[in-house]
Amino acid sequence: MNPTLLLLGQSFSLAAKLTGFVFLAYVYWRYQRKPALFWSISWLSAAFSIISDITGNLYILTLSEAFWAAFLFHGVAVLLEEEEFSSKHLKIFSVAPVVIATYGIILGLLEYSSDWFVILGLPYASSALFMVLSGILMLSIRRTYNHRALYLGSILLINGIHEMDYPILRLVDWFAPIGFTLGAIFAILSAYIMINFAFTEEFIKIEKPPREIPLKPRLMIIPPSEYPNIKEELKDIPVLAFVRDLDTPKTWRKFFVSAAVEHGSIFPTDLPKITEITIRYFREAREKNFEGVALIDCPEYLRTYNGFDAIVKFLASLKDYTILYQAVLILVIDERAWDERELTLLKRLLT
Repeated sequence: MNPTLLLLGQSFSLAAKLTGFVFLAYVYWRYQRKPALFWSISWLSAAFSIISDITGNLYILTLSEAFWAAFLFHGVAVLLEEEEFSSKHLKIFSVAPVVIATYGIILGLLEYSSDWFVILGLPYASSALFMVLSGILMLSIRRTYNHRALYLGSILLINGIHEMDYPILRLVDWFAPIGFTLGAIFAILSAYIMINFAFTEEFIKIEKPPREIPLKPRLMIIPPSEYPNIKEELKDIPVLAFVRDLDTPKTWRKFFVSAAVEHGSIFPTDLPKITEITIRYFREAREKNFEGVALIDCPEYLRTYNGFDAIVKFLASLKDYTILYQAVLILVIDERAWDERELTLLKRLLT
C-alpha cells in the first residue's frame, strides 16, 4: 500500500467534506432551509468518518458513515416533502443506517462478534445503499430543479455505488489508495454540486419583502401600457415572474418562457411546471406571513403553443390557488391579441 497516496486521497476527501459542511451550514443560517441543515450535518459526519479511518477507530467510523447517510437521506426526504413529491413518512427510513450500525457495534462491544464485516463492512454497505437511494430520490425532482437535480442525483448515486465496494476492497492493499483517491474525487464533486444546488434561487426560495405589498390579494388583468408602472411599484418585492420581457427588477425571481432550451427557461407547453412553481411560491410566502405576487407577461405566447382551451384552464387553476393562498396574480394581457369571444370568456372566468 502506498501510504502517501492513501493519505493524499484522505486529505482531499476530508477537505471537500468540511467545505461542504461550512457552505451548507451557511445556507441554513442565512436562508433557514432545513434540507441544507441536514446536508451540512451529513458532511460533518462524513468528515469524522475520514478522521476515524485515519486513526483506525472502527466504531466511530461505522457510526460516522451511518450518520452521513442518514442525514443525507433525511435532507433529501425533507426537500421532497416540501415539494410535495413524497409523504412525511419517508423521513422515518433515514434512521435505518444508524440502527444497523449501532447493532453491529453492540455485537462487537459485547464480544458476540469481532468480525470486521459485522462491525464495519455490513453497516458501511447499508449506509452506502442509502446514499444510492438519496441519489435516486433527487433524480425524481428533475421537473422542478432541472439539470441541477440531475447532476446532484447522479453524483450521489455514483458516490453511493463506489462506497458499496468498501467492505469488499478496503482490505485489498493495492486497491486501498485507488479507492480513497476515487472517493476523494467523488466527494469533491458531490460537495461542489450540492453547494451549487443549495445556492440556486429555486432552493434558497424567497425572503420576506422589506415593505408592505401595495396590492390586495386578487387576480389582476392589466394592459401592457400599465406594465412599466407595475415594475416600478413592485421593484422591491420578490415577485415570481414568468416573462418574455427580461427587463425586470433585480429583486424579481423570473423565469424566461421560451421554446429555446436555455438555463433558467421554461418551455411554453410546460404549464404544469409553471403551476408547481407558483403553488410552491404562494405556499412559502404565506408561511413567511406576506402575500405572494406572481406575474405572467405572456398569456398570448402561451396560448399560441397550448391553444385557447388549455390556457383558460391553466389560468383558472392559478386563480384558484391565488384565492386559496390569499396571493396576487397579475396577468399582462393585450386585448387586441384576443378575439371578442375569447376575451369575454377569459374575463368571466378570471375576474
